[in-house]
Amino acid sequence: MQDSFNIWFIDKGIWLILIGIAGVVGVWLISYFIFKGLKLLGADPERISDPNSQKLVKNIKNIFVILVAFVVAGIPSFFGILSVLNIGESDAGLDWAIGASYGLIVSNGIPILIVIILAYISLRIAGTIMPNLIKLYLSSGTRAGEHSSENEKRVETFAIVIRSVLRIFVVLIAVLTILSILGVPVTSLVAGISILGIAVGLGSQSLVKDVIQGMLIIAENQLRKGDIVRIKGRAGLVEDLNLRRILIRDLDGALHIIPNGSTDIITNLTSQWSRVNIEIHVSYEEDLEKAIKTLNDIGDKVESDPNIGQLIKEKPRVWTITSFSDSGVRLKFVGVTQPGKQWEVRTQVIREIKIAFDDEGIKIPYNQIRVFN
Repeated sequence: MQDSFNIWFIDKGIWLILIGIAGVVGVWLISYFIFKGLKLLGADPERISDPNSQKLVKNIKNIFVILVAFVVAGIPSFFGILSVLNIGESDAGLDWAIGASYGLIVSNGIPILIVIILAYISLRIAGTIMPNLIKLYLSSGTRAGEHSSENEKRVETFAIVIRSVLRIFVVLIAVLTILSILGVPVTSLVAGISILGIAVGLGSQSLVKDVIQGMLIIAENQLRKGDIVRIKGRAGLVEDLNLRRILIRDLDGALHIIPNGSTDIITNLTSQWSRVNIEIHVSYEEDLEKAIKTLNDIGDKVESDPNIGQLIKEKPRVWTITSFSDSGVRLKFVGVTQPGKQWEVRTQVIREIKIAFDDEGIKIPYNQIRVFN
C-alpha cells in the first residue's frame, strides 16, 4: 500500500503540487497587480464619502479582480490538475486533454459535489446547532446570580472546542473522500496519518489530559474568573482560566500556574454563597444564655448595618454549643454571605463581638500565668 502511494506521488502528486502552487501564486500576483493598477488609476473606494456606496463599490471591485485573476491563472491550473489526473499509460504526457478532463468532471463531479454539500451541511450544524445544544446543556449548571455575559463566555469557550473538533473531523473526512473519488490511493495516507496521530498522542498525554479536564471544569462551572479557590495546596484569586491551565494569585502576590490535569480536588470558597463560621469561647463563670443572646443581637445589628448588611444573605446566629474546653464553653456563630464577602463580614462581626462582650462584662477565657513568690 505504501509503494502504491509513493508511485502515484512520484508520477502525479509532485506535478499536482507544482501546478496547484503555481495557480495559487498566479491568482495572488494577478490580484495584487490589478489592485495596485486600479489604485494608481484612481479607482479607490476609499475616496467615496458615503459608507454604503463605498462598501458596494469595494465589494464589486473585489469580485471583479478575483474573477479576472481566477480566469487568467486559476482555470488553467484547474485544467492542468485535471489533465495530470487523467494521464494513463496511453495518454500523451501532459496534453491538455480537454475531452478527458470533461469526462472526469462528468464521472466524478457529481459524487464530489454531493460530498461538498454534505460537508457544508455538517459544518453548518457544527457551527450553529451544536453551540445551541451546548448552551441548553450548560444552562442547567448556571449559578444563581451569575451574569449572562459570564455564562455566555463559558458557553462560547466550550463551544469553540467542540466546534473546532467537529470541523476538523468533517473537513478531513471530506478531503479523503474526494481524493478517493479522484483515484488517489488514500489507504496508505490514512495509515500514515493514524501513525502520526498515535505518536503525537503518546507524546502529549499531559496536554490531552489538561484539555479534557479543562473542558469538564468549564462545562460543569466548577470555578470561574474572580473565584477564590484552593487547588493543590495553593489558595488565591482565579485571575484567568482556559482549557490548558488556571492562574491563581495568592495573598503574597505570587502567581501560581496550575495545569488543569493536576486539579484532582478543587475547593471553591466563593461558589454561589459563602459562610461566616466563628467559634467563640465563653468562660464557665459567665451566664451562657446571656452570651447567646448578646451574640444573636450582634447578628441583628450587623444585618441592619447599611454597608455590611447588604453583604449578608442570612444573619449570623448562634448555631450550636459545640463542646466544653479546659477553660470554657465553645459556641458556633454562623451566618451566610454573598460569595467572597465572608472575610469582610467576619471582620465586622469579630469587632462587634469584642465591643459587646466588653460592654456586657462577658469574659473570653485565655491562658494566664500566675507567679507566686
